[in-house]
Amino acid sequence: MTDNPMPGADRPSDDVNLPLVDLLSAFLELSDDTENAGRLMLLSSTGQFVGDASLSARDIQIAIKALAAAKAFTDATADITIPGETKVDAYLEADLEEHCLGLDADLLMAMAEEDPSEAVAVFDKVTGQRDEDGA
Repeated sequence: MTDNPMPGADRPSDDVNLPLVDLLSAFLELSDDTENAGRLMLLSSTGQFVGDASLSARDIQIAIKALAAAKAFTDATADITIPGETKVDAYLEADLEEHCLGLDADLLMAMAEEDPSEAVAVFDKVTGQRDEDGA
């Protein structure tokens, strides 16, 4: 069997095609199996040839299982907002930091391990005192 060239190694890649090159690279890295049970070809949205990969039967099964797991994860988390995807308003972040100044995060975490309700009560007490003081 001939080795698959790295995608884009023999043809130029522009920024638009880089995600497709990454996808093709992921397929090529599935296993070291050199059996050729199928060939995957990727074209850009304009029909430009991006690259191809020979896949073994094992590679194909791995890809099918991985894509099924990715689909299940996507479906299961469709209604969940993942914090890393949302930018926090700088003013609100500064306000929260000011509000929580003086809190001992390590102490609260240790308390939470033993009694989460107590940790919440201490947090509420400290932050409530700040509100009453006008801070």
